[in-house]
Amino acid sequence: IMIRRTNDCPKSNAERAQEANDSGADIFVRIHANGSENSAVSGALCCAPTRNNPFLPEQVIDNSIRLSRLVVDGLCDATGARNRGLMSTDTMTGINWCEIPVTIVEMGYMTNPEEDRLMATDDYQQKLAEGIADGIAGPGAGVATALDYQAKNEQIRAQNRRRNSDHR
Repeated sequence: IMIRRTNDCPKSNAERAQEANDSGADIFVRIHANGSENSAVSGALCCAPTRNNPFLPEQVIDNSIRLSRLVVDGLCDATGARNRGLMSTDTMTGINWCEIPVTIVEMGYMTNPEEDRLMATDDYQQKLAEGIADGIAGPGAGVATALDYQAKNEQIRAQNRRRNSDHR
């Protein structure tokens, strides 16, 4: 588990993805808070690569999409937040440089006063953490178990290192 508690972080998103790749982790879960010009917008969503992402192998894409759906469902079940589902994007370097399944969790909207207050409470943060954990390893999830992913991820990492060294 890697945690950054301040906004003072000189690392790029690509460097963070590389750190996750090198960590030996089976998945990379990035936790963010969202924002909107409309203060009435609320809810949680997860970001994942599109099925046509040109930077990632098919297995990482499929597992990232599956991970994202399970996490947002677990988070929303635990918190009662509106489930805004999956946002598919190939524009985030924090996703595109990953060699392991990745999701970006947008746990709520800081620009929504009610949701912002909730996210600042210990009780709601505990529900968020439990919901994310349930999505990762809950009953029937099958995501991020060491037996399912460790060997596959080692193969994927090796393939990606070869691919990335050709493109750098």
